[in-house]
Amino acid sequence: MKSFLKNSVIFLLTFFILEKGLIFLRNKLPENELDKRLELLINGKVNADIIVMGSSRGARDIIASQLADSFKMPAYNLSYPGSNILFHEYLLQQLLKQPNKKPALIILAVDDSYELKITPTITFRFDRLYPLVKYEGIRNTLIEKGEKNKILSQLLIVHQLSISNLDIRTKHFKDQDTILADGSMPISYQSKKFSKHFSANYTNYTNDNEDEVKLLSFNNFIQICKTENIQLIITCAPNFGNPSIGFKERMESFTGAGTYVMSYDTSNAVYKNAGYYFDLGHLQKNGATIFTAEIVNFINNKKILN
Repeated sequence: MKSFLKNSVIFLLTFFILEKGLIFLRNKLPENELDKRLELLINGKVNADIIVMGSSRGARDIIASQLADSFKMPAYNLSYPGSNILFHEYLLQQLLKQPNKKPALIILAVDDSYELKITPTITFRFDRLYPLVKYEGIRNTLIEKGEKNKILSQLLIVHQLSISNLDIRTKHFKDQDTILADGSMPISYQSKKFSKHFSANYTNYTNDNEDEVKLLSFNNFIQICKTENIQLIITCAPNFGNPSIGFKERMESFTGAGTYVMSYDTSNAVYKNAGYYFDLGHLQKNGATIFTAEIVNFINNKKILN
């Protein structure tokens, strides 16, 4: 009996020390992050009149500071490479839930042609949430999304973490993931794997295999903007190839008053020049500057910010 009690005390002390250590680790995690944008967002510190959202197309191809300079108002890029519309809707909800400044305009960059399709290349970026698990709201999101169990998360600190949280090495930006002060992530070099072959073929976009969950989230995103009286531009960024026939029209089928759909000018020779691209699906910074200028012209022509 004495041996049992002794072992129980040792176990409890070990467990207590381990939990304290894990709490310390959990609370230090945000300090190690290079990308501070989500933490700023959930703490109500994103104050911009123009917000850019999307996956890597929004991050690489649209430069928020250029928008800010053009309209003389703050702009910020909240686009995350590899993120899907469910993640964008989550960001929008957090933007409006916390005491951030409500934007006058959101520019949502969509992926031709798999914005609404099931694909492993764009997902809900849970990896951006795990470094911030010290925040109760983040933990609740992980539970709501089925990533974590509510009871276990309350009982065990270790259950709140992921394997990636245990990597305490100093982090560095990769060349293509450097984040500017405006949140944008333009690339100033070209991928060695880029074939530089312009795809002149045309493919037809169909509604087949659209994901019901993404459809719901896409509609929710648009409806939130309408309810909050936020102007919304859904923009189709350039590919090094012809756009899908019918994709822009599919985007337009969701919209109404206060929502615009913009596609890049396919007649502009720049978009057929490999020197402006990082790879088949992303512009370099020189191309992003031109595409952003096209967005500026679209806003001015439609008098969206008047």
